[in-house]
Amino acid sequence: MPEKIELPITGMNCAACAARIERELRKMDSVQEARVNFPLKKAVILPKTDLELKQVVALIRDIGYDVDMEADVTVRAHKEEAGLRRDFTWAVSLSVPIMIFSMWMVLPWNNFILLALTIPVQFYFGQRFHTSALINLKHFTADMNTLISVGTSAAFFYSAFVTFFPHVISAAGVSTMTYFDSSAMIISLILLGRYFESKAKTRTYAAIKLLYELSPKECVLLKDGMETRVPTDTLEVGDTVLIRPGEKVPIDGAVLTGSTYVDESMITGESMPVHKKPDDEVVGGTINGKGSITIRTTRIGSDTVLARVIRLVEEAQFTKAPVQRLADKVAGVFVPCVIVVAICAFLVWFFFGPEPRITNAILSFVSVLIIACPCALGLATPTAIMVATGAGARRGILIKSAEALELTNRTKTVLFDKTGTLTEGVIVLADVVPLGAFDEKGILRIAFNLEKQSEHPFSEALRKKARESDIPSIDVSDFEAVAGRGIKGTIEGIAYRMGNRAFYEEEGRRLDDRTTDLYEGREEAAASPVLLWSDPGPMAILAFSDTVREEAAWVIKQLREMDVEPVMITGDSQNGAKTISGRIGIERYFHRILPDGKAAIVEDFRKKGVTVMVGDGINDAPSLAAADIGVAMGKGTDIAIESADVVLMKGQLSRLVSLIKLSRKTMRVIRQNLFWAFIYNVLGIPIAFGALYPFFGIRMEPVFGAVAMVVSSISVVSNSLRLKFFKD
Repeated sequence: MPEKIELPITGMNCAACAARIERELRKMDSVQEARVNFPLKKAVILPKTDLELKQVVALIRDIGYDVDMEADVTVRAHKEEAGLRRDFTWAVSLSVPIMIFSMWMVLPWNNFILLALTIPVQFYFGQRFHTSALINLKHFTADMNTLISVGTSAAFFYSAFVTFFPHVISAAGVSTMTYFDSSAMIISLILLGRYFESKAKTRTYAAIKLLYELSPKECVLLKDGMETRVPTDTLEVGDTVLIRPGEKVPIDGAVLTGSTYVDESMITGESMPVHKKPDDEVVGGTINGKGSITIRTTRIGSDTVLARVIRLVEEAQFTKAPVQRLADKVAGVFVPCVIVVAICAFLVWFFFGPEPRITNAILSFVSVLIIACPCALGLATPTAIMVATGAGARRGILIKSAEALELTNRTKTVLFDKTGTLTEGVIVLADVVPLGAFDEKGILRIAFNLEKQSEHPFSEALRKKARESDIPSIDVSDFEAVAGRGIKGTIEGIAYRMGNRAFYEEEGRRLDDRTTDLYEGREEAAASPVLLWSDPGPMAILAFSDTVREEAAWVIKQLREMDVEPVMITGDSQNGAKTISGRIGIERYFHRILPDGKAAIVEDFRKKGVTVMVGDGINDAPSLAAADIGVAMGKGTDIAIESADVVLMKGQLSRLVSLIKLSRKTMRVIRQNLFWAFIYNVLGIPIAFGALYPFFGIRMEPVFGAVAMVVSSISVVSNSLRLKFFKD
């Protein structure tokens, strides 16, 4: 019996579908736990004993869904998206002429033309709604699909009755108007919404695909003195692999020979490359610097760090609480009530109404269903989301889903990555401290020319500073790089050294108290100090560091004013974390945290309320996926961007404040829209039932139900358009 069973599910339309499958699976005696991921279209089942796969598949199919064991999840997603695009294109191409014939063109046999055009829209392109409604009926449940099916079917079949038997309707003194246009356009609009939703969901898979592509497909295996290029996935523990300058590390391992600097930002998030020497560990997917090394593989397959990161991203999708759409929640109660009211209206008019009773009963039944049609309800959320996402895009905020907007409104905590998010993520020469009689330009002249032959990460920062200060290039002789310590060289006959404190003290030297204080002070300020000296003694301290974003302190202040707690998570040291958080006003921070630790911290905060994670690196992908809302900096890695729910396209941290404000305003508009979507129904359904007839002789014809539906839709759209004028 396997520890867990993973099944790809097809046919799910919303989070409610995933929740229903979970409930039914958990009812099975042989199932210990079941989780269904709507974005990934996948179920994970933890069996007890004697669980047969065919039983699970049969249950899933019985409740209206299917299991596709062969197709890749990405293939299925694109197939679903293509199907919705095709159905919408055909449905709207038929709906437009239906609208034209209904409103502006009256031809002989007009209703029969409309009937012929509407049949494929109603029963072929709208089939998914009717199928779901029938399945819901079988299990005594209801959702938006039920409301769409019932409303459009009522409009269609009443219109078909009018088409074939107009004299029956006119005999009752009722207009022989048809509602084929309402049926067709409702289906077309809902298909459009489903298409955009499906298109957004396919982005969920992109991050995982990018993670798989981080590890190179091939590498150089050293065996029996021979170099052989082999597929990475054929490596075994203990193999020796050659990694040349600039190549990606193919697999987790330990350095055997050589030394280099490795960019480990995908794991630690820190921009400083790490020096690697024999016996040091390297991680698959990281990027080698300018040195060649050989490594011995220590972990392969699912045991590698990269595989664990991928697993964290996938599992984070499951940990997200499914956001049940408000419309689906309401529909679960509203639809059965409407159907009961419509049946009651039919019975009352049939048994107690005036003649012709059967005609009046049918008209009342149809009027109730038409006025309850979900056009405005279907527009209430999508129109507001569409306008809000447009307003966000104009401000450089890419919002990928309605759920992100909905949840951001209730944000309690914002967790920030440090490097590349609160800081610029670029190493710069932050400070030059001359010691003794040396001036800054003279120090830069020596330091730049020593470093220009080095592969150390600080060399680029020095080159940039030298260009800005017009420092000339001069010859350096006897150059030597001491791995992990520093560099040596002779300039104009004088021997210079440049490196860390340990390198200085290896020569039997000791720093005086003042220089020690200056050196340690730079370390406490989250910088990396480097000493420059010659035989007489220290010449200067050069401090390299990342720079804090100018807007960071303002953003933290704004969040506090909105009753949102800012927290920083970083892989940096405690001194570095303390210094940066102090500069920008963050009181709570976590340091030396790796990707799995970040995701765990996110989970802890989610238990206390809606949590936003803001990051930019590969190491942030699991925590971005695990958070209620993941926000990626637009200048970050592709994987972080794909894992996130929101992207700040221009890398402007201040847009985070705009996002929260936009979300809060959007949710106010959505609540107002839902009010307008239902107020006409609440007022109109009793009138459609016939509540005014005994007192005033007034009854509602289906045409007035359609007018009320149109008015409510206009109200919803107009209210949503106010978001176009959103200001920060």
